[in-house]
Amino acid sequence: MRHIEWSPDGVDSLNEILEYYIDNVDEKTANNIYQKIIEKINKLQNDKIRTKQCQELKDIGIFGIYEIVINPWKIYYKITEDNKIAYILFVLDARRNIEEILISKVIDGKMTEGSSNPD
Repeated sequence: MRHIEWSPDGVDSLNEILEYYIDNVDEKTANNIYQKIIEKINKLQNDKIRTKQCQELKDIGIFGIYEIVINPWKIYYKITEDNKIAYILFVLDARRNIEEILISKVIDGKMTEGSSNPD
């Protein structure tokens, strides 16, 4: 069984989404969103979810970063080489400029560490 670990960016990005909904909608909606996201992420423990590599990152030569789509959010993660840990990198609202955010995270070095080319 795979273990789930969260990066600081992962925790912060999820909290930002939840805080937005608490401030602008209500706490019940924020809690429902939280439950939906966590439920989907927990499926990574047993590899019971279909995911794909992030195409925007593959296009710029960064491999091994996967995404889970829970419309309108995307969860970005990587799996350790021994397949024992799914490391949650961040959660984004896909209605934002995803390419710009991803490139800024690459520049900040928040995704390249541990990424590997599948070839």
